[in-house]
Amino acid sequence: MNEQFQEHKMKNEQMQEAQNLVSSGAREQTFTCKVKSHLSYNFYKVIMVEIKFPGSLPTEYGAQFEAVDVTDDFINSAADVPIDSIVIVSRVADRYVFQKP
Repeated sequence: MNEQFQEHKMKNEQMQEAQNLVSSGAREQTFTCKVKSHLSYNFYKVIMVEIKFPGSLPTEYGAQFEAVDVTDDFINSAADVPIDSIVIVSRVADRYVFQKP
């Protein structure tokens, strides 16, 4: 019974509608990040990095934050994004999201 309640609660938390308003002068906010750790399901800890020129090591800056891999199935906790991978993170509504490299 408790397991069914948890599943129902998770599904309700998942189903949130988001709307974005884009004006003619708006731009998408994206930045380069490095995957630092796996939290759970498709949630990861990432940190912003700066790549100064091709072939150079990325420089980390800022604090780590949560980002969601939108290509992973939420139900399956595969955690198949390798740690230290470089990903492009976008801000969508109130979440940071990326796609597996």
